[in-house]
Amino acid sequence: TPKYQRTPVDWALQWVWNQPEISLALSGMSTFEQVVQNLESAGRSAVGSLTAADLDLVARVRDAYRDLRPIPCTECRYCQPCPNGVDIPRVFQMYNDGIMLNARERARFLYSLTSESDRAHNCADCGDCEEKCPQQIPIRDWLKQADAYLKP
Repeated sequence: TPKYQRTPVDWALQWVWNQPEISLALSGMSTFEQVVQNLESAGRSAVGSLTAADLDLVARVRDAYRDLRPIPCTECRYCQPCPNGVDIPRVFQMYNDGIMLNARERARFLYSLTSESDRAHNCADCGDCEEKCPQQIPIRDWLKQADAYLKP
């Protein structure tokens, strides 16, 4: 039985604080209860506080999530602005959500509500976005695939 019952937020904070290069972590909080929870989590934190079993669990969850989410976009928006107006992170989010949640019709509906100028078919294959992407995503290829999947 684990010593602490961890919430997803606690797992995330503990993982960050477990890294030796981290000296400060900022966490968005909206309620006093979240402040209390984060303080309790911080009180249990330290570099090396996660066990090998904890780190293995985190790695397995990360791998499962990556398997479900085909485009590894972190929505950093470094690819923006697109010279042709494509909202690349938004298109990728709709595509990933449709695949991950097995909800193609919902994704298509949301895409239909997206401004025509923001859609993937406006990509002119210039490659500016790929030069800026820290994830080295083949953005142009994924935009073509996302457009085929999302267009009504």
